[in-house]
Amino acid sequence: MSNHLNLTAFLLILQCFFKPGYTQEITSNFDQTESVMVYGEQELSDGLIDAPVKVEVVGQEQIQKQQYQDLSETVSGLPGVTTATTDRRAGSKSAMIQGFGENSVLVMIDGTPVSQNNSFGFDLTQISTSDIEKVEVIKGGASSLYGSQAMGGVINVVTKKVAPKNKIELEASGGLTDKEGGASRNIKVGIDRRIKKLGIKANFSHRDQDSFDLDPSSLAKDGADSTRQQANLKFQTKLRGRTYSASGMYLRGKVLSHTSRPYSSSAFGASLNKTDTESKNFKLGTEEKLGSGILKTNLNYEVNQDQLSLNDDPKTSFTETLKETRFEGRRVDLKYQEFKIKDHSLTTGLLFTENIVDQETTTQAVPEVIIKTRDIENRSVKSYEGFIQDNFWVGDFEASPGVRYQYDKDFGSHISPKINISHYTDIGSVGLKTWLTVGTGYRAPSIKERFFTLDHSSVANYVVFGNQNLTPEESISFQLGEELRLSSLGRGTSLYGNLFLNKISNLIESVERESDGNGRVFSYDNLDKVISRGVELGIKGELFKKLNLKLNGSYTETIDERTNLLLANRPLYAASFTAGYQFTDSFSTISTTSYTGNSFVDLDNKAISPAYMTTDLKFSYQFNRELGTFFSINNILDVTKDPTPDLVNPKVDNRPALGRNLFMGFRMTVL
Repeated sequence: MSNHLNLTAFLLILQCFFKPGYTQEITSNFDQTESVMVYGEQELSDGLIDAPVKVEVVGQEQIQKQQYQDLSETVSGLPGVTTATTDRRAGSKSAMIQGFGENSVLVMIDGTPVSQNNSFGFDLTQISTSDIEKVEVIKGGASSLYGSQAMGGVINVVTKKVAPKNKIELEASGGLTDKEGGASRNIKVGIDRRIKKLGIKANFSHRDQDSFDLDPSSLAKDGADSTRQQANLKFQTKLRGRTYSASGMYLRGKVLSHTSRPYSSSAFGASLNKTDTESKNFKLGTEEKLGSGILKTNLNYEVNQDQLSLNDDPKTSFTETLKETRFEGRRVDLKYQEFKIKDHSLTTGLLFTENIVDQETTTQAVPEVIIKTRDIENRSVKSYEGFIQDNFWVGDFEASPGVRYQYDKDFGSHISPKINISHYTDIGSVGLKTWLTVGTGYRAPSIKERFFTLDHSSVANYVVFGNQNLTPEESISFQLGEELRLSSLGRGTSLYGNLFLNKISNLIESVERESDGNGRVFSYDNLDKVISRGVELGIKGELFKKLNLKLNGSYTETIDERTNLLLANRPLYAASFTAGYQFTDSFSTISTTSYTGNSFVDLDNKAISPAYMTTDLKFSYQFNRELGTFFSINNILDVTKDPTPDLVNPKVDNRPALGRNLFMGFRMTVL
């Protein structure tokens, strides 16, 4: 699709912004995606506490009615947020916010950052919605409360609290396609228990999907066999005014994708990509009132073990190449928040983190000969951080200046100042909120980017190397936005716009290097000057009674200023339109149409992944408080990527691999 057609399609969606009738009162509870301004009042301990920053919130009811199954699906519909499939790892998805990739987006669970859960980074699909109360997203890096990885933004998963009464929740669902393969099965179980002052919550989810193929005549399949499991266990009690908590999370993911490998210039044989990832995360915490503020302490330990085999020959009894990576993370976090000094409300904290990585490669050409190579041996990265952020009012203006200090042994010290300012006023019946955020960012290269190695030259014709000469990224970020709340037209009706500009120095990107031979060589490199800029628009309201509409769109361009070319895999345009109708108190439907513009898939801006538009239609029916059912037709127009051919270097196509599919299930609560 040409750029002209992409722009035309985008404008056809956006023109709905200016049609009358969208500014009616919202009375139905269908829209649980909120635009929340956090004003500095005391918040719950597991939510985001920030200055006047726009926070996108996807609530539990929206998660249920949209039938989201993982974190990737939950955040992908937010303006300015996209998800991208990770190269060389089928099914894995990472977040991109306002042009920033996964390494610059901080993912947190209950306010605690989580590290990579596989050797390629953090996989959003691994986090099930089984224990999610809500998901909060801050775009831009203008808060001092979060670390260097939050240059692009923050995704915070707030888990469900222990219920006040004993109960068991069960959800079972499955999906079918109108083609061979692609069937999915899901089950979620939640148990809440109260024993005097002790609250216990346990959750388990199992999700699996069969492989599928858009072209059965090729050896390479377009969808992988996958199994993902998650278990959570949480304890919480309160003694003498202090809250104690202990939690554990277990993740297991297996993916088997079918590809092809060249035997000659025209002959190909079957090949398998296998991944097996296991993650364990443990957290101990306390929280208590101290003076005018709240003191929190957290101890966090996580370990991730990842086995990766690419382009394995299924005809042999052994695995040609197996890469095993072990990642350990330790974190001590002390925070004193919202303590008062006259008219100022301050939050300050200290943080210590240590990450350790070991990596080993086992290769076999014949059964009798096994070669083990130590790629990374006990590499350790330590960092020490401290921060302070103020919050105060001057008339109708709220300001939150702050600063964050970071030190690590490899790159020394760095100070990042930031400030958030907002203004609140009413003009007649219209409430206006204006926000301006300015912040500097700093991110040291990750262990993966510095030391990771992957040699598949013999079977897949490529090699990946880390780069120990990388330098830290630095950025300055600007956000300017306006939100109008139109109370005269109905409570909850709102319109907003946000302009953003990010200037990044030494952005770390995956690049292809020149090769002396026939194979391809990939590594990481610093791009001297990159600029990310764009606009986000959104409106929501009730057109008629029980009919709710929501429309948002964004334009984002991320440019390498040295070459004046766009960075790869970053679509310029994105938009979505959602309509929800509440037929009765028990029966509702939601339809969502999403548009993603085309994107270049190489740094030379020669290869393009086409634009696409998908439509989903979903129904929910609640028999009573204890039992409900749901059904959906996803990707109604059956929009898919081109089938994967048997080629040495197939082209990148970011359109959906899974076509039209039916999804159905039920939820049950036992008190």
